[in-house]
Amino acid sequence: MASDNLIVLERFHDRLRVRYPKISRPQVVSYLLKARARYFSGKLCGNSVKALVEAVSQLIEEDLEGVTNSADFMNRGETEGERRGMKLLLIIFLPHFALGLATRCSDVGGTLKQIDAGIGMVFGVNTTGSVYTRIGDSWVKIPGSFRHVTVGPAGIWGVDPYKKIFRFVGGSWISIFNGELMQLDAGGDQFVAGVDQFGATFCINKREVEGAVANRSIPFSSVGSRMRYYSCGPLGCWGVTLAKDVYHRLNVKPTACIGTSWTRVFGKFQNIEVGSDGRVFGISVTKQLYMRKGITAERPMGWGWTRIQIGNLRFNHASWDLGNLWLVRNDGKVVKCSTEDID
Repeated sequence: MASDNLIVLERFHDRLRVRYPKISRPQVVSYLLKARARYFSGKLCGNSVKALVEAVSQLIEEDLEGVTNSADFMNRGETEGERRGMKLLLIIFLPHFALGLATRCSDVGGTLKQIDAGIGMVFGVNTTGSVYTRIGDSWVKIPGSFRHVTVGPAGIWGVDPYKKIFRFVGGSWISIFNGELMQLDAGGDQFVAGVDQFGATFCINKREVEGAVANRSIPFSSVGSRMRYYSCGPLGCWGVTLAKDVYHRLNVKPTACIGTSWTRVFGKFQNIEVGSDGRVFGISVTKQLYMRKGITAERPMGWGWTRIQIGNLRFNHASWDLGNLWLVRNDGKVVKCSTEDID
């Protein structure tokens, strides 16, 4: 718990340093304690990171009024009270902040075992294999029985209970003649990737995806290694091994989807999903939700994991698209969070 609390504290500190570059962590602690008091008194609306940053900024501006040298004010050494305040915050108050980081996330009805969002659409499968898509504020059942579905730039694809591969075209599922997979992903740049029952990892290049029609055999390229889950996005692919270790696949391209090599990434996860904008979310082996921080085109693997705590909930699956995070809880219920709730 202490390490999670420190992560939350660092998130507040990072946000505030955008406005006040010289603010110290003890000062952040002091202002958070004051903001917390306002929250309990009803003067602070909301319990998100954004709301707390605004509240702390207001307190800082109030203190800066009448101060002739704000730089000296921010550079001053921490007081004994602030040191005691930091310990108090880490032990008592910060867990409440962490629990409230995504309080505006909401259940949207329905129960699923797997969900995938991409190109403005959301698809999911329940425990009986029924397939649903999100239309407006409702789940609409579509024909078919599947174990896994995916939607992305490469289209809508599914794997049935017999591990056969299908593509959704013109309102109907068409069978792809060859290949058997357990899980697949359409989030790459118009290519498809997935893993079979033995953990072998494959992909289908963009050109072959474009020619995928009913009962036609299409060539699969072997990526290599043994994975239990594989997901791709605009900045590369992420895999979870049979031992639940995490790897990033380098130099993945639409015309060369196999990439060139693996890079190990710290963490133990049961699955990882890459969003349409390159954001990466994962469900850990303890069913906790994490987001990869620092991902850019120059640094596609980012620099670390940040835990996103939503009450005491545990999750089975996560998927991100167009500013919305879709989650399947441990009990199968579906949760939707907006960008503000998780940033």
